[in-house]
Amino acid sequence: MSKKTTAATAQIPAGLEALGRLTEFDPRTLVLDPRNARTENVKPDHALLASVERIGVQEPISVRPLEDGTFGVFKGQRRWLAATAAAKKAEAKGAPVRPIPAFVREDLADSDTEALLLSMVENTQRAPMTHRDQLNGAAQLELISMTETDRRRAAGILGMKRENMRAAKKAAALTAEGLQDGVRYGFDLTEMADLQDVEEVSGAANKLAAARRRDAEAKGNTKGNWQHAMASLRQERDERRKRDAAAKALTDAGVTVLPRYSRSDDTARPLNQITTKLGKEFTATTHAACAGHAARLDEDAQPVYFCTDPEKNGHAIKDAPDAVEEAEAKAAARAERKMVIEQNKAARAAREVRHEFIAQLCKGKTLSDAAWTLVLTTVMNGSDTYRKFINRTQAKATAAVAQFTGGPAPEENADDPFTPLIQRTGKARRPQLLMAQVAAAFEDEMHDKAWSTKTATQVMWLTFLEAEGYTLSAHEAAILGRATAPEPAAAEPDSLTDEQEPQEDAEEQSTEEQQADEADAQEQEAVPAPDAPQEEAEATEAPEGAQEADREAEEGEAESGAEDAATTPQEDAQQE
Repeated sequence: MSKKTTAATAQIPAGLEALGRLTEFDPRTLVLDPRNARTENVKPDHALLASVERIGVQEPISVRPLEDGTFGVFKGQRRWLAATAAAKKAEAKGAPVRPIPAFVREDLADSDTEALLLSMVENTQRAPMTHRDQLNGAAQLELISMTETDRRRAAGILGMKRENMRAAKKAAALTAEGLQDGVRYGFDLTEMADLQDVEEVSGAANKLAAARRRDAEAKGNTKGNWQHAMASLRQERDERRKRDAAAKALTDAGVTVLPRYSRSDDTARPLNQITTKLGKEFTATTHAACAGHAARLDEDAQPVYFCTDPEKNGHAIKDAPDAVEEAEAKAAARAERKMVIEQNKAARAAREVRHEFIAQLCKGKTLSDAAWTLVLTTVMNGSDTYRKFINRTQAKATAAVAQFTGGPAPEENADDPFTPLIQRTGKARRPQLLMAQVAAAFEDEMHDKAWSTKTATQVMWLTFLEAEGYTLSAHEAAILGRATAPEPAAAEPDSLTDEQEPQEDAEEQSTEEQQADEADAQEQEAVPAPDAPQEEAEATEAPEGAQEADREAEEGEAESGAEDAATTPQEDAQQE
């Protein structure tokens, strides 16, 4: 052998003599015992390699003398291979080589049968840590009081990125089903934490896996599709929570909550379609004593009150237009309203991700040539977009700029709101302050109805952001005229045996920001055509105070509205 066996030997208590003589070896001097039973999955994973490289092998392997004078590893093959890899790295760097602790079984020198048997026992008695235990362990490391240096060292030993260990506490709160989904899709701890945030939404893991696949297929290192998926899932989560809370409030008040959509044989009628026998209109209060008093939640999770069977409960039904015409009109209105609401929701979800990207763009060390050109052209030429923005109320304009600079919002009505920020910003980064103001001006044009106006300014702005590295959502791509096919679901692993999750209610929706959506649907006739010039776009924005008018419009439409790890499963870093 080219390298000598290390002679250091520890004293072993009598009760442990059966384990063999404990000593240390240069891992490169050892060979694989021909009777080692493990032939598959022997390659050390990233976590094991990282652990051994940083702290060495912590659990001794077992070797025996072979006929050619070498020592063969019959227990601990993966640890030995990791130690060998670490030794080669250390040698290349000119660093000391860590020895590997080993029990030498002199008694097995001529016993192939016993060596094979013990190798099999080694690989059948041990079980790797469960994914839950790995998550909880990482979460505890994050909670234990230690220095940031020690936390980084712990993450390195476990083969984790520091941000993954930070996410462990939240990821550890995943349900058993959520954890299983995350493991199946190979989510890291940061992705597991995101999944935990939205796992109550049906099919969340599947949607996130599909988004991650698109990010992997895209050029460059991006998580844009993942971020858009998370924004949509959070939106859906909040909507469902709002509906659940509204339904519970009604139930607690003794009001029956009807299913979202009525069947053709449903006898329920909204209160605005019925009267007393004397022709008096009902209100929720005056109808509350009726045995058929009930409610349905509209798209904004607001209650629309019904009587479940007006004729049975002695009410009169108002004259209605022709049934066929009424049904067709309601179906058309419902489809239009549904489209408007979905588009507005998509606009809000995309805006959340877009603003995060812009904030990072404005925090960068330098501006790209394209960004500098945009800033100078916008400011020096005094574009309509920029002029309209700086003429906004100061509070709105300064709040928008502050969002992208990352600093605190300036005091309201301050004469020089950004002077303190300018003074504490180094000269090299002052151009980014201008970028924040220009970005705020363009974002002011990206209102919820941008999908229906599609001005040249909006198209130019999205095109610029995409060139800077922003990942467009499907909604934003449509504004640019790029048709997108429905997103395919992420393929389940072949080993998946769980039953397919039920399809989501595609029409179920509500959000705190939807108060104006119903009115938006009615306003579409007044929206200019997609090719309308930039100056006309401003006319499509709702004036201040329009929410009250929108509310009235919603009340008028209540009837039709109501009908309607665990990183990739890591094996225990110091076991077979």
